[in-house]
Amino acid sequence: MSRQQKTDHALERIATALLDVAGWLREHRRSMRTQRQAMFAWWERQRPDFIPIAIKLSLFFSLLIAAGMVGLGFVVGTQQAGQLNEQIDKFGTTLIQRMAETSREPLLANDTLNLELIVNTLTDDTNIDGAAIFSDEYRLVVKAGHIPPGRLIPELSQDVTSPEQIKWDMRDISQGENIFVSFISPIKFHDITVGYVLLSFDHTVLTKARRETITTVILATLLMLLVAIVASFYLGRRLTRPIEQLLAASHAFSEGKFEYRIRDKRNDELGVLMQSLNAMGEGLHRKEQVEQVFSRYVSPQVAKQAISDLDKMESLQLGGRHVNASVLFADIVGFTSMSENMEPQQVSELLNLYFSNIAEAVRFCQGHIDKFMGDCAMIVFGVPEEYEQHPFNAVACGWMITQMIDVMNRQRIRNELPAVEFRIGVNSGTMLAGNMGSADRMEYTVVGDAVNLASRLSHAGDPGQVILSAEMLLQPTLCERISYTPHGTIQLRGKKEPVTLYVVEEIEDKFREEMMQEIRKILVRSATVAA
Repeated sequence: MSRQQKTDHALERIATALLDVAGWLREHRRSMRTQRQAMFAWWERQRPDFIPIAIKLSLFFSLLIAAGMVGLGFVVGTQQAGQLNEQIDKFGTTLIQRMAETSREPLLANDTLNLELIVNTLTDDTNIDGAAIFSDEYRLVVKAGHIPPGRLIPELSQDVTSPEQIKWDMRDISQGENIFVSFISPIKFHDITVGYVLLSFDHTVLTKARRETITTVILATLLMLLVAIVASFYLGRRLTRPIEQLLAASHAFSEGKFEYRIRDKRNDELGVLMQSLNAMGEGLHRKEQVEQVFSRYVSPQVAKQAISDLDKMESLQLGGRHVNASVLFADIVGFTSMSENMEPQQVSELLNLYFSNIAEAVRFCQGHIDKFMGDCAMIVFGVPEEYEQHPFNAVACGWMITQMIDVMNRQRIRNELPAVEFRIGVNSGTMLAGNMGSADRMEYTVVGDAVNLASRLSHAGDPGQVILSAEMLLQPTLCERISYTPHGTIQLRGKKEPVTLYVVEEIEDKFREEMMQEIRKILVRSATVAA
């Protein structure tokens, strides 16, 4: 392999390695971005919608107590330090003045032994850490204990012309941590300065006292802060408990749980609010019960329509509007003779059984039962909720009822009970829909010639048949979705011309299979309830 080839090969490997590193960096950045997004998403899920009042009160009281304790500690520490400084100043000033008077004669007499005795006697006191006597030229005569370096003596004493102390702080080189305060005063003889005396005091006492004060304040602050957090959180929980109960009640009411009640009793404004909220919940629960009972006496559609107009109660009037709708009448054949051989309780159970199943079929076909009239049910489609295919739904509902009744009758025959046959008439057309009756008692229903014709058609067919008029077949797309056969022509009362009748034979629509499945479900539920 030539040198050029080796170079090219090496460059190729370097380029491949760089590409691998670049790819790894891209994957790493993508992974980090995904992790950050996941972390932000987790935080958004975990973050509460609001900060509880108990936590706010706890934080407020804790900060208030902490600020008060810190302020108190600062004031106490400052005052204590000031008092200690003042005491040291007074003690040092008095003592150094006496030392200057005592040292005057021995210094003038150059009595070094007596001067040493003076400084040694002073330093024997545990409160004095050092003493020294200097000549007027700042030459050290005698000393004992800790004194400032000699080079500082001229600087300290250059302005001293009277017995006044000068403070000076230093750190002890040997111990490293001690701080001293030195007082210096001139020795006067007939207003002539003949020398200087110096006393040093350990400043560590003051520093230690200040440090102990700060430590005590910090510990007291932490203790009070802990007590404040516990007490304020407990107090906050006690104060916010009624608010939490009010919040829980509002959530329960918003979810439709109107039976929720606040059990706590309070003799304050929150107690009044709780009682008001309980009263509101009781009213809402009562209203819900009224709606449930009301929906059993009238169809859910009519109940919904009436309840939605509660704000218009004063404007509620008799009358209605013309609509295009469909009506179905389902009448039991020979019910009078059948009921003569049955107990009243048996008659009631029979009607409830059949009409309950019919009501399920009506609901499935988007209709509603307008009323029960003894052994007959009046069923309306397309009002008060309007939709276009109400003619087909009415016919399909009639056919569904006949199929369901046929299954029920076969079961009754196996149980050696008489069969119950229905005759059904269906008609569509223009009718008047609205509130009928009187001003103090009314019902929502439909009336008109189309309704009367449907009622008469229910008596014109044979048991188990669904009868239609020729006009009914003029409804759009109805003929394409059902199969039917002629049933002759009859003269109905109130009609000048004979009415041509048809019998529904079959439902030619995909909806048929859904109805058959629903019939099986209805009969299973009916059997379960009966058991």
